[in-house]
Amino acid sequence: TFTESGVQSMRNRLVEIIGQTGYLVYVSTFHGFCNDIIGRNPDAFPHIVGAKNASEIDQIQIMEHVFSCADVSVLKPYGDPVYYVRPALSAIRELKREKISPENYLKMIRGQEKVFKKIPDLVHEKGAHKGKMKGVYIDIQKKISKNKELAVIYSLYQEELRKKKLYDYEDMILETIIAFEKNSDLLLQTQEQFQYILADEHQDANTSQNRLLELLANFHDQPNIFVVGDEKQAIFRFQGASLENFLYFKKLYPRALIVTLADNYRSTQTILDASHSLIEKNQVPFPELRTKLVSML
Repeated sequence: TFTESGVQSMRNRLVEIIGQTGYLVYVSTFHGFCNDIIGRNPDAFPHIVGAKNASEIDQIQIMEHVFSCADVSVLKPYGDPVYYVRPALSAIRELKREKISPENYLKMIRGQEKVFKKIPDLVHEKGAHKGKMKGVYIDIQKKISKNKELAVIYSLYQEELRKKKLYDYEDMILETIIAFEKNSDLLLQTQEQFQYILADEHQDANTSQNRLLELLANFHDQPNIFVVGDEKQAIFRFQGASLENFLYFKKLYPRALIVTLADNYRSTQTILDASHSLIEKNQVPFPELRTKLVSML
């Protein structure tokens, strides 16, 4: 699950259902799980072993240092060279949640740049502005330039974290995924330990978290994985969540059974009907998930 309070709630519910045996079941947050794997297998994590979690202050200080050294111009405006420090940190967190490394991000930007340069009507061919880029494309060019510099910042930021023996919150999941993908023995040992998996609040899962679950579940062709969530809550984009991420396992395992819960204990029927009349207009890959709720108030 996603929060420590969620862990405690799940634990309490388990104990209510199966008694003291509930304390023997492994329950954790995604990050807590990865932290355990790292702690038990330090040799598999050369970038993290002996390192500590970077605080927000650590991250900002490192990013300010990166900006002072980086050969960038668009992201370092003359009047305020650290103006983009916090936006850059936020963007890097999102990239990590989507399992995008600095190298892969740079490849993506270069691909976009190639496509951009091949646009047939990029410049004015006549008139007073002949030879100049059209205004509609200038903003796109600026965004590509910003993204190219962000790729530089991202790479330098990761280098500085490693030099200082630090890692940030998102690195725990990314490094665990990398270790599982490279070390088949570590993956197999972990898969053998966790053969029945429940992922709670799955509408909040992002690409990295889904990849982690997929790696764990791949011990079986038809794995013992049970995800619980509310597709209507995916609109909040919490921590990189999206409806696409929520539908991830339905696409991955098309034989998966869908169990829909229609009873609602929070709203009146008037509110539920009004909400449903709007949300049903959205096109979704699996319309059977679009359940009409029934108020139990």
